[in-house]
Amino acid sequence: MKKIVRLFLVFIFVGVQAFAQNEGTLSFMNSLPQVTYNNPAFVPRYRVSVGLPGSSIMAYYSNNSFTYNDAVTHVHDSVKADLTKFNNALRPKNYITTAIQADLFRLSLKINARLYLTFNETVKTYERLMFPKNLTTAFIGGTAAFIGKSVSLSPNAEAVAYLESALGASYAIDKNLTVGARIKLLKGFANATTQSATLNLAVDNLNYGLTANAGADIRTSGIYNFTQSGYDFGKNYKDYLHNNGFAFDIGATYRLMDRLTLGASLIDIGSINWKNNTYGYTLNQNSANYTFQGVDLSQVINGNTNYLNAQGDSIQKKFTFKEGAISAYRSPIPGKMYLSGMYEIRRNFKAGAVLYAEKFRGRFTPGLTIGVTKDFGRRLTASGTYTIANNSYNNLGLGFSLNLPPFQLYLVGDNLLRIPLGGSDLNKFINSTQVFNVRTGLNFVFGWDKKQEKQDPSVSCPQYYRKQKPTHTAAKHRNK
Repeated sequence: MKKIVRLFLVFIFVGVQAFAQNEGTLSFMNSLPQVTYNNPAFVPRYRVSVGLPGSSIMAYYSNNSFTYNDAVTHVHDSVKADLTKFNNALRPKNYITTAIQADLFRLSLKINARLYLTFNETVKTYERLMFPKNLTTAFIGGTAAFIGKSVSLSPNAEAVAYLESALGASYAIDKNLTVGARIKLLKGFANATTQSATLNLAVDNLNYGLTANAGADIRTSGIYNFTQSGYDFGKNYKDYLHNNGFAFDIGATYRLMDRLTLGASLIDIGSINWKNNTYGYTLNQNSANYTFQGVDLSQVINGNTNYLNAQGDSIQKKFTFKEGAISAYRSPIPGKMYLSGMYEIRRNFKAGAVLYAEKFRGRFTPGLTIGVTKDFGRRLTASGTYTIANNSYNNLGLGFSLNLPPFQLYLVGDNLLRIPLGGSDLNKFINSTQVFNVRTGLNFVFGWDKKQEKQDPSVSCPQYYRKQKPTHTAAKHRNK
């Protein structure tokens, strides 16, 4: 049991995490085929693009409450942990988030003036961890703050790794409206989820007795096998292809006026059904309760080890997890929303804003990115942004693509401009960062779309509208 729980905790705390893996700056980079990941209705500048393994690698980290500097105190030339300072920086609920994604293959192709198709194979992993401030307060400051109260100390976690195979398309309805959609087949590799968790602590205001009550439903898939001696993953890897799921993206763009284009999208709406190696840990809340009135000091002084062992055994019996194989279960993936507006100040120079949010297991997490983007001919596209997310307000983003067909080298992130070149300043950046994401890679691109160099009403499908016959009024005007 201890080995299994230890592995689960390692998977939760060391694995990659995410509850709001949004990329605001990416929406400004229309030169990149990856821009469609934020909205399937977006049409990139290149008509054809190909991505091989390594063409797109994304890493993300954020938390909504503290940085490394909030957990330490600098005394002369030494650094000391400061748990009180750390606890004061926390919010009632603290969420830590990281994510990693990597494209295995991607193909984008503009079929004609109206239709643009995409296909991608992407490995995605994420994990979400929430812990309440009351939990750290109890460990750091003791229970004095809870006298006469009943408080919740319940943590929550989610971790998942899966392969996404997605086919998408965007279609220009008319000169102003373009719609897009993407359907995704999901193959889950491993999952650990806190389906439910309860940990309540009450402190009596008369005798200061502690009453703890707990309940839990922890479900895993594809993890328990690795704790068994002699397990050969190579012989059983096909079992990890049985966890199927589906998701979809939908989006649209609308040209509100000649220079202003609006966009909206919903991303990753779906779930995975876990069947392989499903194993669970449960704790019955009706029986997992214990009241601790203190210890008999006379027994301790007299060295009565049986007394102390009996106390420990009583607590262990009350809070022993029931574990075993469980039936299949389903877990959602975090769904995201993007709202964007881009205004062309002059040719090939735009300013805009992206409002994004994610709702996952009852938590709504918004963010905002504003910025500008500029095409320097066909060879270089650059963006500069400012992002507010997860109670963090010092995020200066950068995006650029160096376009040397058939090669396209790029780097995009929401908090890159603050990164110094090295030395002690790099440590300062790391120690003060709450939000960080970066996407980079090498694309193979062909066919720069010249029609998008000039913002005009027919940019969505220029060839189609160029063939349209003039209206009766326009023809009459020309005849005059």
